[in-house]
Amino acid sequence: MAAQRILIVEDDLKIAALLAETLRKYHYEVETAKDFDRILEEFEAFDPHMVLLDINLPSYDGYYWCRQLRQKSTCPILFISARSGEMDQVFALENGGDDFITKPFHYEIVLAKIRSHLRRAYGEYAPKQEERSVKAGRIELFLERMELHVKSIVIPLQKKECTIMELLIAQFPKVVTGAIA
Repeated sequence: MAAQRILIVEDDLKIAALLAETLRKYHYEVETAKDFDRILEEFEAFDPHMVLLDINLPSYDGYYWCRQLRQKSTCPILFISARSGEMDQVFALENGGDDFITKPFHYEIVLAKIRSHLRRAYGEYAPKQEERSVKAGRIELFLERMELHVKSIVIPLQKKECTIMELLIAQFPKVVTGAIA
């Protein structure tokens, strides 16, 4: 199995570097955010299995970025912050976070929480789901793989193409009108 990818969104370069170094020792593939105005783009480019997210960031706070990431993914998001108030933890969880770790932290606790959330999301404790597909005649669209199967031909699709094909197949044989967001 390929190394699981973790994106670190932390503006304290020393903490980010130490976290990345520790995670790499445990064979995780790690990226640290470089442009704190483009976290969403960095997330989409790296496609991580997990995000470690600070609250205090330069332009927008971690709560904002967590809400943005939740529109794109359900991957685990662990807040790591010097803020230790109860309301900070509540806001982190209410804005889409999965866990909260207070700085300063012990690396063993961070690693245990990372392994726990990854196991629950992707490993032995992850819910087993049947792959979703929609079908019309000899055309079948596999939604998770974003593949269109026409007879024995497999056509890879982009996200927008997959969304359009799903709508067309679901409405078949009716005509579909209107804009697609």
